[in-house]
Amino acid sequence: KDFPTLAFHASITNPFGKNALLNLLRQFSTLMKDKKHITVGMIGYPNVGKSSVINALKRKKVCKAAPVPGETRVWQYIALTKRLYMLDCPGIVPAFSSDFDSDCAKVLKGVVRAERIQTPSDYIDEVLTR
Repeated sequence: KDFPTLAFHASITNPFGKNALLNLLRQFSTLMKDKKHITVGMIGYPNVGKSSVINALKRKKVCKAAPVPGETRVWQYIALTKRLYMLDCPGIVPAFSSDFDSDCAKVLKGVVRAERIQTPSDYIDEVLTR
């Protein structure tokens, strides 16, 4: 199945692809005329730019964003238009049974903040093998 794809650079001062994404969201909104409003959720791994995309669409800082995982702690509804809302949520990591065997998977997926790792050198071998 094909999904719409576009290039995007999340920047408040100089966004790239902002108009293309807004047009795509507006087209989606017109397909759902029977709905009072549309909410589009931004979901993904921690620290991939979900909040930054919403900030770029609004051209101002409406969602807290930081270069470390775990900055977004609660769901936030942001109005783009009268009918179109964006939902910013904390990063999610799909759980696999192997993730619970060791902390290595959690660390390398960015779930754990770097400053909370007692001995970062423990993970060097796994990084090098990948």
